Amino acid sequence: MALPLASAGKQKRPSLQSSYLWSSLQAQWQHRLGKTDAAIQSWVNLLKQESSKPRLKEAGYLIDVQALQEAREYLERMECDSQEDSAEISYLLAKCYLGQALIPQAKEKVEEAIKVKPQVAKYWDLLADCQLELGDWREGIKALDNSMRADPQNAETNYRLGTIYAYHEEYLEALRCFQGCCLLRPREAMYWEMKAEMHLLLDQMKDACESYEKALRFGATPDLAARLAYCYVQNGDTKKGIQYYKYTLKYEPDHYDSLNNLAAVYQNLGRTQDALTLLERAKNIYPKDPILLNNLAFTLVHQGRTRKAAEYYREALELAPDHPLILYNLSVCLTRKGNWQESIDLVNKLLKIDPHHSAGWALLGNIYEQMDKLDIAIDCFNKALKLA
Repeated sequence: MALPLASAGKQKRPSLQSSYLWSSLQAQWQHRLGKTDAAIQSWVNLLKQESSKPRLKEAGYLIDVQALQEAREYLERMECDSQEDSAEISYLLAKCYLGQALIPQAKEKVEEAIKVKPQVAKYWDLLADCQLELGDWREGIKALDNSMRADPQNAETNYRLGTIYAYHEEYLEALRCFQGCCLLRPREAMYWEMKAEMHLLLDQMKDACESYEKALRFGATPDLAARLAYCYVQNGDTKKGIQYYKYTLKYEPDHYDSLNNLAAVYQNLGRTQDALTLLERAKNIYPKDPILLNNLAFTLVHQGRTRKAAEYYREALELAPDHPLILYNLSVCLTRKGNWQESIDLVNKLLKIDPHHSAGWALLGNIYEQMDKLDIAIDCFNKALKLA
């Protein structure tokens, strides 16, 4: 009797845990959980498996976690007929070489990638990295310009261009770049702030105020308000400057620069007591700042409190013995008190440091004139006039 045929059963689905996908996901989760060593080993194991296509994603992951040698060893063994994969292999190898400080090799490899696919922005970005590492910032700029042509909407690359130009004091070019950033991302406070900084360096105060206003609108911070206040004061709008300095101090009462700068504004307006109050608050924060002590003394002189002012000037001079401004101001203060010889000694020290200090020669002439030593006074005044 013939045996009945076995009925066809359902095929068993292969286990997900033995698949490439599972191993790749597992490595990514290990990395996200902070188990970097385990993730690296998982990616290395994946690279060791036979595959019909290069496993460039895993090599990229290894580079991202700074496992450069493991990625490099794999990539250097790769040979590929696909132009796209070939370009990516060259790019990833260049990243490995750059991370290992092999700059000429990195530059050579990324240039190979660019020859195959010149339209890829990240290749030009990496070439810029190489050029900057080699100290050729002009060539770095050219590479970033090509990156922008490949990806015109990339605000980050435009920002990077701006920072390079700004570092090398090409402020108009930097301004152009930051303006582009603001057009691409008009709600990004950082871009407006950098644009404002360039206007400030170019002495374009009105434009600086407008850009800082927008930066403050999209990312209000006490520091931004303080910068805006400074611009308004420099632009002659003292009222708005005071308003923004007060805004800064409302949210950050110990904002040191704002305390000092607002005090200077009040001093110029003749509001010496308001200036003194702010400077005393600043002194509680940094009691050993010689410029602050100088400013405190200067304010006290305008209140007629020359004895206390002289104490602060001397304290400042102990911290900065050769500071021309402090030497000059203490000399003026002592002259008002009639301490002629001490004033002369201080001015002579000042003129030894800076022989071209015209105000110092004029002050020395005034002292000798008050001492009825007119011949010496005339000589000092003549030197002051020649230097004025």
